[in-house]
Amino acid sequence: MIEGTKMDKGTFQIGQLFGRRFILISLIYFVIGTTWMEPIGQIIPGPSGLAGSVYDTAHWHVVFVGFIGFFILGSLYYIAPRLGGRDMFSRRLSSIHFWGSNILFPFAVILFAWISLAYEAILNSPTFSLSALPSALITLYFLALIIMLVGIGLQGVMAYNVFMTLKGSRTTL
Repeated sequence: MIEGTKMDKGTFQIGQLFGRRFILISLIYFVIGTTWMEPIGQIIPGPSGLAGSVYDTAHWHVVFVGFIGFFILGSLYYIAPRLGGRDMFSRRLSSIHFWGSNILFPFAVILFAWISLAYEAILNSPTFSLSALPSALITLYFLALIIMLVGIGLQGVMAYNVFMTLKGSRTTL
């Protein structure tokens, strides 16, 4: 039993709320990735590179990161308070992580697919040279770098929130 903490169902409201939110949004990404993106990738022929077509790459990112990754995050938000014996450290950090991830992730998938399409068009050009890379593509690479750094920051917010939830928890068996 955990000292000084009532372990009833209503104790972990923030963890339950954001756990459910992440799991529900993961199911939406699963449906989008498997019932919408895969058939489009099969119907519309896209350029193919070393990693397959751009549609396949986007499909796998939506399924693996959107479905599996967000499902794991939801499970973490649900389980961490129970392991720590108290609710999540911060509702605000949980909210920043949830909304930031759900705004950034679809934007990142679209941007990376756009970069892949542009890059493959340039590579397949008969007059390709590295010095001929358009400044727009360089700008897109810079934007992708910013998105990755913000994504890393969002995961840091989540890790700090979970760490503070688990920190100092005293459980006895």
